[in-house]
Amino acid sequence: MLEPRIEYIASNDFFVHVLYDNIKHRKSTNWLNIKKTAADMVQLVNQVTASHGPFDLHLVNLDPSSKVISRCDFNNTFYILHNAMAQELKREAKLGPLKYWRKLREKKSYNNKNLIAVSEGVKNEALSKQYITPKSVVRIYNPTDITTVQELATVLNPDIPEEPYLIHAGRVVKQKRHDILFQALALVPDIKLVLLCKYDKKARKLAAKYGVEHRIITPGFQENPYNWFAKAQLLISSSEFEGLGMNIIDSLICQTPVVSTNCDYGPSEILIGEQADFLTPVNDPETLAIKIIQALEKPPKIDLLHIKQNFSVEAAVEHYLKLAQQKP
Repeated sequence: MLEPRIEYIASNDFFVHVLYDNIKHRKSTNWLNIKKTAADMVQLVNQVTASHGPFDLHLVNLDPSSKVISRCDFNNTFYILHNAMAQELKREAKLGPLKYWRKLREKKSYNNKNLIAVSEGVKNEALSKQYITPKSVVRIYNPTDITTVQELATVLNPDIPEEPYLIHAGRVVKQKRHDILFQALALVPDIKLVLLCKYDKKARKLAAKYGVEHRIITPGFQENPYNWFAKAQLLISSSEFEGLGMNIIDSLICQTPVVSTNCDYGPSEILIGEQADFLTPVNDPETLAIKIIQALEKPPKIDLLHIKQNFSVEAAVEHYLKLAQQKP
């Protein structure tokens, strides 16, 4: 890790090594410091290798880490693409040409690299060579520990409302389009919406703008969101773009149907069969509201077999073991 920003408690079964305890990644990866950061990373990995043995596989997550590791010479390294590049760059372009150029430069660190895409859509975008020219791309869905999710879904929590509610889980950022979510909620009568997020003041301020603040419940970030999912009538995803959409998978495991925007990428790969009827256009609160009402009246059947075959830990482990066994 580049910095000690940990939101979930790590298992004692593996070690976590942090490169810098007191330097934010934005400083460590800028053009003045990136060369030193890469050298420090090589030194850290060599130290871990000396005490624990060589790594079979190096996995790199997120753009700042990719900028660093692309300057290191580690064997059998794969860079994981988590999001739709076109949509990320589109968002940055709205903030100005400098922001766009910086983001595009970050993406160029994936050139001639072995990549892992978290969805088929992300894989196809990378292979299109519109923004990057990868050496190879393999699709490995982000996994979910289905048994653990099912167990946590049954844990009692007195804070969970007894009345029917919808649920949305995600950061309060433009990508998640809370504005579309709140506009849709205003068109759906007689049901509350639980928001599982940090910065709930920001969310409530936006909800007030659309006249629905009195209808939202903000318990804050929950280490166990699954019992909240399990008690909800529906999970709503209003995102403008995703890489996959883990909350959708988790909700289905909890036997809670989903209404989601059909954004790039992920939801259409998860929601199949009857569930596919509840994919809606991006940035369309009216259709989102219509589908919410329809799903409340007649919830779609959930294809849990599809989830187990494609999004389980076992399925992902099989793919990663194949990569680890490759010859450098």
